Amino acid sequence: MKKIGIIIFYFLVYLNTFGQIDILDRIEITGFIDNQNVMLRWAPASYSSWVRGNSYGYTVYRIPIIKDGNIISNPDTVILGKYLPQPLLKWERYADSSTFAVAAEAIYGKEFEVTTSTKSFIDIVNKSREQESRFAIGMLCADQSFTVACMMGLGLVDSTADPSIAYAYRVVANYTDSTNVHEEGYVFVDFKAGNFTPRPFGISHYVSKGQVTITFPYEPFKGLYTNFELERSSDRINFKTVVGKNYYSVSTTDDQQYYIYNDSVKQEVATYYYRLRGRTPFDTYGPYSDTMEVKIMPTIDGAPWITDIKEIDDKLSIAWSIDSIGIENLKGFMVYSSADQNGPFNPLLKDSIDRTSRYAYLQRPQDYSYYKVAAIDQFDRPYFSSARLFQAKDSIPPLPPVGLKGEFDSTGTVKLWWSYGKEPDLLGYQLLYSSSKDSEYSLLSKDFIFDSTYTAKFPLDMLCSDLYFKAVALDTRYNTSKASEPIVLVKPDTIPPSPPVLMVETDSLGNTIAKVSPSSSNDIAKHIIYFEKNDNTLPNEIFSGILTSDTSIVLKELNKAGKLYCTAFDKSGRTGISNKIQLQPKDFKVAFSIKLKENLLIDEGKIEFTWDASGLRDNILIYRKIEDENKNSNYRLIATVECSKRKFIDSNVFINNKYFYKFVYTLKNKDLSSTVTFVNYK
Repeated sequence: MKKIGIIIFYFLVYLNTFGQIDILDRIEITGFIDNQNVMLRWAPASYSSWVRGNSYGYTVYRIPIIKDGNIISNPDTVILGKYLPQPLLKWERYADSSTFAVAAEAIYGKEFEVTTSTKSFIDIVNKSREQESRFAIGMLCADQSFTVACMMGLGLVDSTADPSIAYAYRVVANYTDSTNVHEEGYVFVDFKAGNFTPRPFGISHYVSKGQVTITFPYEPFKGLYTNFELERSSDRINFKTVVGKNYYSVSTTDDQQYYIYNDSVKQEVATYYYRLRGRTPFDTYGPYSDTMEVKIMPTIDGAPWITDIKEIDDKLSIAWSIDSIGIENLKGFMVYSSADQNGPFNPLLKDSIDRTSRYAYLQRPQDYSYYKVAAIDQFDRPYFSSARLFQAKDSIPPLPPVGLKGEFDSTGTVKLWWSYGKEPDLLGYQLLYSSSKDSEYSLLSKDFIFDSTYTAKFPLDMLCSDLYFKAVALDTRYNTSKASEPIVLVKPDTIPPSPPVLMVETDSLGNTIAKVSPSSSNDIAKHIIYFEKNDNTLPNEIFSGILTSDTSIVLKELNKAGKLYCTAFDKSGRTGISNKIQLQPKDFKVAFSIKLKENLLIDEGKIEFTWDASGLRDNILIYRKIEDENKNSNYRLIATVECSKRKFIDSNVFINNKYFYKFVYTLKNKDLSSTVTFVNYK
């Protein structure tokens, strides 16, 4: 092992001495020792290289590297010759051989020129394909016969080599461009090392109908053998070639994994023996593989299928069918049953049913059972049908589904799941939904649900915020269970609630009053009033509850300055925050009130309001509500007016109605205030 390592190392060092010459494409080259001779085979890497080689030829050099285990310090390089394809006349004596004829045609066959100025793009593509095919076929012919390879200028026999010397052979294409770039290849040949021709291994096989397929790995034999010879024997002594040298295992992928060889045999009981050996590019063979035993047992093509199960009196009739292909290998049938669809299935009869029969009478089960029919071949191998359920007459529905749960995400997707029932005749489920717990439910899907999960889509802009869901179960006789307990899922709210409006006033008794106009959103869960001190501590909760109309809340005495604000929370937790009002402890002055006058224009059907705008800024928000007997009406915003206009006319009024008007305005110090006035319009 150490000696071989030294030889390879010095050979690589020697090859590096050629580093000053650029290599465009490497020529693939391999060598073979035949008694006292060295046989060489080489091949260019592309069509263009092959065409240049056919015109200019190849020069072969022999370089002695090692003699009697010692490195040769100053080797003398010997030129073995210049090699070109043989002239066409010399090929004529081999005209009866298809391999020679095809190789000659690949080299000397008619050619045509295609240029972009005279031919179409399709012509160029076709030309490229023709060139690649010509090159591939030429290399294939060279692989099929070493003599053909030598005639093509791609091989030679060196009969002057000294068996005591290990040589490096160098093949150089006699073509260089203006930059002295050329193609070349090397191979190292040592008589003492001999040839590496491993026997095939990793062989496997499978039998399908009348075809035996042999496979074995590709990579270990890549570059060693051009193809393989497959032999078959019926007695393990006398072998016959069934796949010879003219067969090539071709892959349609760049990453071939296996060699694949096929052999056709009769579909009858038999035992065959197979062996393989590889064929080298030098018309020699490697050792045989281990002999492989293959048993041929005719099979039945396909399995039966149950066509009908029905009750006849107290018996059960099962009918089936089977394709006629391969029926000659059929021995009979057997019926199996199980309490579970997944088995185990047990035979119901002591003896198999005659091969000509297509039905059987059995004892009817009390409740239900799963059945299979198996076709039995001559080797007692069963070919099972799919399982089929039989149930006795049943009007009892399944139990209501339990464990119904779900979620409603922000994309409008509803996911529902529940516990799958244990009834053996359970067919599936249906889901129902409604926007109200007590109203009528609708089908979520017209199709049966055969699992215990379901996903549906709902628009997020639908008016209702809650959806109620139920599930029902159905058996194979379409008996429907009672509905499950309903669950409610809340539609995700992607829009925060509108903020409430907050004002602070002082009443006639000197109390500081917080007035809240609640959020107008319809999914509000609660309102909370906070007081946030200026020292950045956590805000205090002053009030928490449900507000449906304008509300006044008396504030307790404050001991620190801070901001007062109100937050509205909807059912999904989103918030709307009101304006914030700065407060000082014990510094609550009487709220500023604008000087407001109203003029009832009965004849014109209007009410005119005027005010003094001094001390105001920005706009005035004008709200109105009608006094009714129930006193449940709320303020509604009817106008936004610039305070500098000093006048507002309400034209949407009716005689004999009583109106409350609230004017909300911003003072010049940016505080928010309001004034409420009552108008009896009559």
